[in-house]
Amino acid sequence: MSAPLRVKVEKVDFISNAEALKYLKEYSEIEKSRTGTIPLLLQRVIDYLQRFNKVSLEKATELQEKLSSLGLKEKTIIMIMNTCPKTRDELRPLLVFEEKILETEQLDKIINLLSEYCIE
Repeated sequence: MSAPLRVKVEKVDFISNAEALKYLKEYSEIEKSRTGTIPLLLQRVIDYLQRFNKVSLEKATELQEKLSSLGLKEKTIIMIMNTCPKTRDELRPLLVFEEKILETEQLDKIINLLSEYCIE
């Protein structure tokens, strides 16, 4: 059984799955060099993110900026980036934190942006 994972939380922020994968890979290398092993839970989370990540790290920042320019809240942007909805019906539930109802044209603009940046 692996040793418990000890982490000091310094800051809470919304991050995309791509960013989380980057940080966890960096941390796993530190753990591996320190203890010679990667905790099982950490490895499982990395495996999950590698399998289900929808936006590459290289494109994540650019997509986040474009979605932000549409006036969306940060937590909404991250949920959209992490799920990459393909239809308006898939997108609408992710807009729960927005204080306004987006028009069809705005929804289509988001869907079109996602089609450019999201990985299948």
